[in-house]
Amino acid sequence: MAVTAGRASVARRFTSALVAMSTLLIGACASEKGVAPVVPGEAPPSQFRPLAFTADINTSTGKISITAPTAATANAPTLSTGGVEAPNLSLLGGEAVRLIPSNYQASAVGAFAPGKIRVTFDVVIENKLPGVKFITPTWPVSPAAGVILFPLDYVVTTTPGGVTGGDGNEVIVEQPRFGAVAPSIDWSGTGAAGSGAPYSFFNDTDCSLATSNDCFRWEAYDLEINPLTTSTVRTIGFDIDATVGQFRARMIVAADLAAAGVVAPGTVSGTVSSPTRGNLGGVTVTASSGQTAVTAANGTYSLAGVNAGLRTITISNLPAGCTAAPPTNSQSVTVTSGANSVANFAAVVCTGLPGVISGTITSDNAGQLLPGVTVTASTGGSATTDATGAYSIASAGPGTGSLALSGLPAGCVAPSAPYSLTSGGTATVNVIVDCPPPPAVGYQYNTTWVALSPTQVAVDIRLDMRTFNNPLVTDVTTTGVTGDPLTGAQLSFTYDATKLTFVEGLGTAAAPRITNGPTVNGTVAGTVSLVATTTVLATGNMGIARIVFDRVPGATGSVGTTSTFAAFATRTGGATQPIPLTQIVNLESPFVLP
Repeated sequence: MAVTAGRASVARRFTSALVAMSTLLIGACASEKGVAPVVPGEAPPSQFRPLAFTADINTSTGKISITAPTAATANAPTLSTGGVEAPNLSLLGGEAVRLIPSNYQASAVGAFAPGKIRVTFDVVIENKLPGVKFITPTWPVSPAAGVILFPLDYVVTTTPGGVTGGDGNEVIVEQPRFGAVAPSIDWSGTGAAGSGAPYSFFNDTDCSLATSNDCFRWEAYDLEINPLTTSTVRTIGFDIDATVGQFRARMIVAADLAAAGVVAPGTVSGTVSSPTRGNLGGVTVTASSGQTAVTAANGTYSLAGVNAGLRTITISNLPAGCTAAPPTNSQSVTVTSGANSVANFAAVVCTGLPGVISGTITSDNAGQLLPGVTVTASTGGSATTDATGAYSIASAGPGTGSLALSGLPAGCVAPSAPYSLTSGGTATVNVIVDCPPPPAVGYQYNTTWVALSPTQVAVDIRLDMRTFNNPLVTDVTTTGVTGDPLTGAQLSFTYDATKLTFVEGLGTAAAPRITNGPTVNGTVAGTVSLVATTTVLATGNMGIARIVFDRVPGATGSVGTTSTFAAFATRTGGATQPIPLTQIVNLESPFVLP
C-alpha cells in the first residue's frame, strides 16, 4: 500500500504532542520520498493497539468504560516531494481525543442473529485541542469524508474477584474466544445503503479474502470537529454470544489535524431544586469541560466559557439531607458556540426542613372551645391545645399528611384533617370536632318505667331539682341542701291506648317525693292529667306521681309518654315561686313491653 504526498502542508501542525509513527511501524520504510510507509504483514492490532481507545462493556450492568490510548497521537513520517511538505497525517491519541459513550442498549437473544445479542451504544468524539480541528484523514486512506472511527479488535473478557486494578476494584482478563464478539451493522459508515462494510485501512487489498486481517467496519463522523468541541452522536454496536457477560473493543480515531480559528465558547445555566425544599443554594455545578459554579440562594447557576459541543453537567456538594443519585445528578447538554444552553436539575431528593402547623380545635356545638386536646401531625410533631383551643406544631415535617386528635371529650369524633406543608413553610388547619350536644341546662323532667306483673306496668314521673340551681331560690329551710325544693306540679301526658289501659294514679313509691297524693284524671283513653303539691320542703329527684296501666292483651313493642307542662313551683323566703317552664328539660324515656 502506498500514499503519494502532494498536498500543501497545514497552516499549523500539532507536533508537540505527536510520536512518530515510525516508532510503531516496525520495518516501515520512512526514507522513500513521496511514499507512505508500508505496514508489515503481521496482524495490525499488535502494531496499532497503543493508539487504540479501549472500551470495556459489561452486559450485566450496562456499564461502558472507555480509556485513552497508552501512546500519544501519532502521524506518518514527514514526506516531501519537490520540497513540498505533506499534511499532518494522524491516528489520534488520548491527549487529542476523548470518546464519550452513552445510551447502552441490548436486544433479546436472537432478535437479529440466531443465538446472538446485539449490544449498541452511542459515541461522541471530543476534540481536546485548542486551535486545531479534525478533518478527513489522508492516512490511512479514508473510505469516506469525515473523521473516522473503526474497531481494531474485540475480545471476550472476565473479571476475577479479589484482584485490584483495572477501574479500581477488578482486573479485566481477555479470553481467547475470537469470534464470540463481532461488530454489528450499526457501524454504518455514512449511513448510506451498504456503507460501513469492512474496509482495508492498512495492508489488505481484498477484504473478501479469508486471510484478510486488517479490514474493519467503520463509522464516519463530521467533516470537521472544531477545537474544544464535540462531534454529533453516532451509534455503534456489536453482536455477541448470549454467554458473553463482558467484552472489550479497541477503537481507532483517524483524522488529519488542521489549523482552525478560535471557536467562541458558550454558557450553560439553570436551576437546581428539590420537590420538597424548592430551590437549593450552595450546590456545586460542574461541566465535563472543567468549568464550575455554585448555585445562588434561589438555586440558579451559570457556567461561562463552556466549550461548544455535547457536555455533561454534574451537580455535587448538596445540602445536608439531600441526595441526587445517578442519573439525576448529571445530564448531557449540547452547548452552542456563543449561545446559552439550559440544564435544570429538578429531581434532587431532600428530606425537607421542618415547618409549622397551627390552628384551633373547636366543637360543632356553637364553637365550643376544646382545651387539652393532643394534635399529632403524620409527618412528625405534636402539640396540645391551650385554654382557647389553639395549638402550634413547630417541628412538622414537610409534605402532605393529616392531623390526629386525642384526648377529646367523650362522644366527640374528629373529622379528617389533611394538610400540605412546604419545606420550612407554615400551614393553618382549623378543625371542627363533631360532639354530642351538651345536656340542656335546667331541672330535668324524667320518667322511669317498671313492670309490676306480666299484665301491668307503671311509670314514675319525676323532676330532678339537683340539676339546676336557681340563685333566686334562697329558702332558709333548704340551706345546705343540694338543689332547690319542689312544692307543686301540674302537667298532662299522652300514651298509646292501643297498648295500655289507664288504671290509677298513685303517690310514687320511693322518696324523695311530693308528700300530698296527686290528683289524677285518666278518664279519656290515651290522656292523663295530674296535679301534685306538698307542704314539706325537700329536694332531689322529686317523685310527682306513679301512673299504673294494664297491658292490652297481645300488645308488644315500645310505649312511652309525651308530656305537656302546665306549671311547676318552688319556694323562696317562705313564699311560693313559679319555676319558668324554660328551665324544665324533658328527658322522657320509652319502655319496651316485656
